[in-house]
Order: sequence, then structure tokens, then C-alpha cells
Amino acid sequence: MDKRWITSFAAASVATVAFGAAALAQSPGPSPSPSVGGATTTTTAATTAVGTTTAVTTGTPQASGTVTGTVPVFPTVVVPTSIYQAGGTGNFPFANAAFQRVWTRTDRPVADGKVSRTWFWGPGTNSPGLLEQYKEDPQGRGLRLVQYFDKSRMELNNPSADASQPFFVTNGLLTVELISGFIQVGEKDFTQFRPACIPMSGDFGDSNAPTYFAFQGVSNTQAGDHPAADRTNQNATETIDKSGKTGTDASKVNIPGVKLVHFEAQTKHNIPQVFWDFLNSSGPVQNTVGGATTNEQLIVPWFFASGLPISEPYWAKARIRGVITDVLIQAFERRALTYVPTNQKGFQVEMANIGQHYFDWRYRNYGICTGGVPGTPTAPVPAPTGTQLAGTPQVTGTPGTPAATGTVRTTGTVVSTGTAVATSTGQPTSQVTITPLGTPVP
Repeated sequence: MDKRWITSFAAASVATVAFGAAALAQSPGPSPSPSVGGATTTTTAATTAVGTTTAVTTGTPQASGTVTGTVPVFPTVVVPTSIYQAGGTGNFPFANAAFQRVWTRTDRPVADGKVSRTWFWGPGTNSPGLLEQYKEDPQGRGLRLVQYFDKSRMELNNPSADASQPFFVTNGLLTVELISGFIQVGEKDFTQFRPACIPMSGDFGDSNAPTYFAFQGVSNTQAGDHPAADRTNQNATETIDKSGKTGTDASKVNIPGVKLVHFEAQTKHNIPQVFWDFLNSSGPVQNTVGGATTNEQLIVPWFFASGLPISEPYWAKARIRGVITDVLIQAFERRALTYVPTNQKGFQVEMANIGQHYFDWRYRNYGICTGGVPGTPTAPVPAPTGTQLAGTPQVTGTPGTPAATGTVRTTGTVVSTGTAVATSTGQPTSQVTITPLGTPVP
């Protein structure tokens, strides 16, 4: 199989669709900003590196060791408000007309009060257009235009392509990067950074909820492949704690919507009814800026915003608005979905504030795991609105070639920042040497 992410470009993003969620069950960052349902959203961040790692693709790895919790510190790098403001409060213009169309389709009706539902991207843009490294840039500059939202990052890989075609706007593999600790710098190229000890759900700095790093031992990423058997018609009763330890809770079988109804053969993971219904739901959309709303399927195809599942769904404990709450969490390639049965209708299933989490992890020194050392992240590079120009790439180092979702193979010992160690055995099929990201050069 070609070693690339299955839904990376040819099957993962449509310029006419959008997706997202409010922040009722998400981990907000340190500076409050408005959100739906009376909750607050904010930011989280980080940046460091570890020694050179040689990853040999083979076998199916099994996670070992212990994943330690989040270090409850604020981001140590100040990013000007002219570059980033969480919660869509900065009134940044859309960096490209296609970005605006994608956001308008699902989130304009929410912003205008025409529908009460979770955000699909967020209340607005969190940054201006930024330039980030992308090897396949057709103009040969090694850059692409991106823009951050609470719930994701929009990307423009080829500004000369037909904007009316599917996949003109792509949606970042942020979950994969946060869990694995590898930053994507090309369609098949990733550079080693470090996994994120940022809670996937719950209040800022929550010490109960599992972090992205805690999901490393149960997800398909560069750090290892963890497929599941087809369990269609069984119930999601598995649990995970802040250290990544899994178990079962038979009492969860009585909660509505937890039956597993879809097995994704490409990544070998099951999706429960509540998430499957959410990803295939219909409702009011606005297909043109200033246009009327119509009732349509919100996401076409269903995996555009989320990507395919890379983990099983797991029940976890998270502190939400100060109260310890049961949350069902599942990692997808591009988003993390949460289900809080006690939330009001329309906000029971949401998407994590992964756009916030990722920006703070990559640019603001947040989410450093126990034992990690803060580094000096590269400052975000702004681009003129609607323009992708040459600039300084965001990531330095020598990118490696990752394995595909559902087929990641790792042997030897791959040590991530923190204390988790992934190991496995088997016959090597190919070898990838990954030079880690050191202190980035501005």
C-alpha cells in the first residue's frame, strides 16, 4: 500500500462543506473567549524536540511504558493578537474566498442565530492567513496558505487549481500530529516534533481527562498502528484514563447511542451510533455568502471534516465546568469527537477545539509532557489575505516518509518526549530515518 494518509487529499476535503463544534465538552485554554452554550473556549500550546530516531516499518507495535499527565502551565510564548486570537474574536478576514465559502456553509447559520447547534469550525477565524511548509507546493516555494479556527485548520495546497472542485480546500491532520508528535510538511512527509500532553476534553489544565499523548497507544499514527476487529452491533464500553490505560465499564451499555454501527475497513476502527449519526446529519446550510439557507447533508462526504477514525471510542472522565463528567472520546484523523449524554440537545456530540490545541502546541510552548524541555518555536508567518507567497517555512529538519493510516508499522524502540515508549517486533519492510525538529529557525 502506498504509504500516505488514506484521506489526505484524494478523498478527504470538499470546498463546499464544513464541520465543527462548540466548546461545551472541550478543553479551553488560559484566556477566556466566548462560546456556545455558556462555556468558554481559549487556547493551549507547546514546542520542543528530542534526539534522532530511526523508525523501521514492520510488525504491529504495542505501546509500553506510562504516559504521564499534562504539565499545567500556560503557554510560554506570546503571539501578538494581530496573529492569533482564540474564539474567533480577532475579526481576521478570510485568507481566501474558498475558506469563507466552507465556513459560511455550516457556521454562518449558527452565527446568525438561524439554527442552534454546535460550531463546525468556530465563531470566526482565529488567525489571518499563515504560511506553513508544504513540500508539494506547485509553485516550488515549499509553502501553502493555512488559516486557523477553534475546531480546525483550513489549507490551500494549490491556489491555481479549480476552486469549484472537491478537495480544493483541505482540512489538516491535526489529531494525527498531536497524538504522534510528528508535524506534516508534505503529502507523505512528516518531521518529528513531540506529542501533545493537552487534554482532549474538559476544562483547561484538567488532570482527569486523557491527553492526545494518552491516545498514542490506541491510535493509528506514525508512533504505531493499533487496529481493532469489526465489532458491529456491540457496544462502546471501553475506557481510557489520563495515563492511556484502558479498561471496560459494563454500565455504559445502557447509554443511548453507544452501539457500534460502522466499521471503517481502511483504518480498522468502529464508529458508534451517536458519532455516525452526527457525521451524516442534515440541517440548514448556506451555500453562498449572503445566500438563503436550505436543508442538506452537513458533510459531503461524511469524513471531510473528521477524516477516518484512527482509534476506537473510549469513555473517560473529564472536568467540565468544574464537574467530573463521563465523556465518550474518539480520535479521527482530523478531529476528535466527544459525546456528553448530559449536554443539551444539539451539543451532546461535539468536536474538540483542536485548532486551538494545535496552534498552541506548535507555536506557543503548551502541552509539554512530563520530562519535556521547552524550546523556542518558530513564529507564525503571516501571508497577505488570499495570497500564498514565498516566506520562511515553519518547520526545519529533514522530513521522513510516514506510513499510511491503518498500516503504520514500527519496530525497535521509538521514544517520544515524555515517558511513553512504543515497541514491536517483526520483519522490516522498509526503513525511514527521521531527523527530529530542533530549535526552529525563525
